[in-house]
Amino acid sequence: MTAEIVAGLRTLGMNEYEANVYSTLVGLQKATARSIHEISRVPRGRIYEILNDLARRGFIGIEEGSPASYYVLDIDVVFDRLKNDYIKSLDETREALKRFSVKPRLPPDSFIILRSGWAIENHIFSLFRRVKKSMVILCHNPEFLRKYYTSIKPLERKIDLYVVVRRREECADINLPIYEAKATVSDLLEPQVVTDEAADDVVRMDECAIFVDSRDFFTIMTGGSGRYAVFGSNMPIIGYLQKTVVERLEEE
Repeated sequence: MTAEIVAGLRTLGMNEYEANVYSTLVGLQKATARSIHEISRVPRGRIYEILNDLARRGFIGIEEGSPASYYVLDIDVVFDRLKNDYIKSLDETREALKRFSVKPRLPPDSFIILRSGWAIENHIFSLFRRVKKSMVILCHNPEFLRKYYTSIKPLERKIDLYVVVRRREECADINLPIYEAKATVSDLLEPQVVTDEAADDVVRMDECAIFVDSRDFFTIMTGGSGRYAVFGSNMPIIGYLQKTVVERLEEE
């Protein structure tokens, strides 16, 4: 347990000596520097420096005397303050980065590949947040709709939403505007296989493709080495494809 506590404290920015001293004092509640040194086994030459620094940072208090005693401040109060300070710092940094950042201008035929699970999830939720007018989801695998249902469903009231599947009966339990692909649209939902010669791998576009506001395109694929995503923005072909799919669905 002590090792886990020390590891947790180190994620808050404490070094190993500081984490050992603080966790020792939490166990003792109140003690002299000598007692803390003997139990924590932190070098005697560092103990006063560390205790005074922890007091300066608001983790512990000092009771003057001969010798001085050190005591733990209310843990809930200390950690609520840390949490609030951390959240405030995150918000301030995020806003500063947003003011500082310049929207990248992608070359006309540029696509970006995402290879980490976190990056893929982040981009999916980003698309759901920023869609303004319309979204087309070409869904190869209904499990995608089930997984993100709680994020997709609210969009139905705000935008023109088209969810296209190969077979409607596979999605009977999914309460979304489902369209069954027919004619030329059905070709888009056939499993596509791409050979990645650089990675000596076969990549299958067999999960979903998403068009957003005739400007953003996003597709998820699977390969022998994992799950990938490709996205692109501000290309005329994206708007053309989304408009064509919608027209075909409405005609049918």
